Amino acid sequence: MKDYFYQTLLDNLYDGVYYVDRDGRITYWNKGAERISGFSSSEVMGSRCSDNILIHVDGQGNALCTRGSCPLKKTIGDGSPREAEIYLHHKEGHRVPVSVHIVPIRDVDGRIVGAVETFRDNSARVAALQRIEELEKMAI
Repeated sequence: MKDYFYQTLLDNLYDGVYYVDRDGRITYWNKGAERISGFSSSEVMGSRCSDNILIHVDGQGNALCTRGSCPLKKTIGDGSPREAEIYLHHKEGHRVPVSVHIVPIRDVDGRIVGAVETFRDNSARVAALQRIEELEKMAI
């Protein structure tokens, strides 16, 4: 009953939440993640970050998951929480700017067994910053 409560709680968060095991395999994908990415749980469960289904890139378009720059892999590797502003590939083909927060998951002995990533659609913030840049150029 307790597990059901927590899963229901996580499923109904507005933010995207997903867990990966030590090998980077996705073991949980909530409804917020489905809404933001367009990918259903059944489409991503069991895949790995390195399979590049979400095609995470930085602001310059550099691939993160396939070039050793993956913040999720780094957190699993060193146990340090991370935050990043990145883009993910929406199922319909467009990029979605997201703010991600990653923390390691440890077993009772303190060993890292995976990580959890939460992410939030950052489209409004990115659009506002772009508009500010445009207005600054017009003012000059």
